[in-house]
Amino acid sequence: MEIKESDFVQSLEKGLNVLLAFSQEKKAMTLSEVAEKTQMSRAAARRFLLTYTHLGYMINDGKYFSLTPKVLDLGYNYISSMDIIEIAKPFMVKLSKEIEESCSIGLIENKDIVYIVQEQVSRVMTISLKVGSRLPAHLTSMGRMILAMNEKLQTELLEKFEYNQLTENTISDKASLKAELDRIKIQGFAFVDQELEVGLRAISTPIFSKNNKVNYALTILSPTNRFSKEEMLNRFLEPMKETCGRISEILQKQ
Repeated sequence: MEIKESDFVQSLEKGLNVLLAFSQEKKAMTLSEVAEKTQMSRAAARRFLLTYTHLGYMINDGKYFSLTPKVLDLGYNYISSMDIIEIAKPFMVKLSKEIEESCSIGLIENKDIVYIVQEQVSRVMTISLKVGSRLPAHLTSMGRMILAMNEKLQTELLEKFEYNQLTENTISDKASLKAELDRIKIQGFAFVDQELEVGLRAISTPIFSKNNKVNYALTILSPTNRFSKEEMLNRFLEPMKETCGRISEILQKQ
């Protein structure tokens, strides 16, 4: 649906940009830092920050502003109402017990993959990606899996991604990424080997909804010192496909 310029509320967009400016790397920021990151005046940024503080979404120690847990309310109703969570969780629990590994499900929002469901196993060293975490979709196995199965979305986003060389393995141009997505669609799974971060591998399989549309993907992450690529494929791929198949059966009946 196209929106008319007269119907667009710019102040709301700016207010949301202030909230989104905070992240794992920038948990606390000064007024000047927020103004710079959101590209707005100090006066405008100050009004938004003070409003959020008054409403309880932020706290301020006199210099630094930071988010409070209340911001989770903004997304909780959406996440908790998503059928995929209730449907997928018991199958993810079974999968994690079977392979003794954590697993997650995500979807693409804008240019990011967003983690929406997770089943975590107890381990001394745990990869710190939680529900709500966001990563560049084209650098993750989940993102590539979903893109490979959605031609329209793929065409749209291939023009928008930032093709930065994060590691020596990173696919850093549109043509190479397109070729990889074509390969993923044929083979039925995605594997990313140390492209986003050195020492980290990930494998993903698709979840099919009504009309065989792929909105979600299942993933398992592993440090490279635990499993080789071949070991991950041999150990995880078939159980992941079976799990996605069971989840897909239910989603396709809705």
